[in-house]
Amino acid sequence: MAHEYTTEEEHLFEDIAAGKTFNEGDDLPKIYREKLLNLLWMQGDSEYSGALGYMPWIEKAPTLQSKVLVGQIVKDEMRHASVVYRLLKGLGQDPEERVNSLELGFKLPEDETNIGFTRAKDDYRVNIFYYQIKYWEDFVLFNFLMDRAAGHQLEDTLHSSYTPWKEAISGIYKEEVMHVAHGDKWVKKLAADPERKAFLQERLNLWWPRVMNVFGSSKSSTNDIYVKLGLKKRTNAEVREVFTKEIKEMTNAWGLTIPEYDETVQPA
Repeated sequence: MAHEYTTEEEHLFEDIAAGKTFNEGDDLPKIYREKLLNLLWMQGDSEYSGALGYMPWIEKAPTLQSKVLVGQIVKDEMRHASVVYRLLKGLGQDPEERVNSLELGFKLPEDETNIGFTRAKDDYRVNIFYYQIKYWEDFVLFNFLMDRAAGHQLEDTLHSSYTPWKEAISGIYKEEVMHVAHGDKWVKKLAADPERKAFLQERLNLWWPRVMNVFGSSKSSTNDIYVKLGLKKRTNAEVREVFTKEIKEMTNAWGLTIPEYDETVQPA
């Protein structure tokens, strides 16, 4: 069933489509504030949780250069979290209390599991951050897949109707592009190694539905509201299509296979 909006909300959508933006300190319409906070908490908790999940790989990465790069990625993700939490503080939220009260370092104990679209804890992180990064293949696939998916989402934020978020994203986006490049380099390298390729494919098969679930269910109408509010430019389905095409072109060139994804069998 299509969501019915009030006349006031419809006028808000029209104003935003015509170029209206908001700044810190503005009196935000209720629906706008609610959806903005959802997205900011989701990004902030994801950045923070991601950094915690990456930290063990500073020591475990296979080469000195990769250890240094992982350290830089952890630093970047923590900086991203601090930027987003600062935006939330400007909206009257208390990130300090939240970070101290939530288990943002929690990881699911099972390796080969898929929680679909569900959450494992009372936080806003994208649920791919509940999974363990158990092997180096997992780490570089995370850069290759999830950082690329996040980059596509951040592209939309570069056009956000909330000006402080738009201005803050530019530096974050550039750093995510570098994380993706790290993943690309290593996935290509491992795919070319006869002794590593089969295991890389095995882990790719595991991570693929997880990253596809990040784009959300096609049955959800929430993303349409984000687009109407100018908080996103494209629907999740549109971003997922572009992302999938890009990944398939690269993996085909490296002799890897993307498994079939069936949204209907994902836990919800």
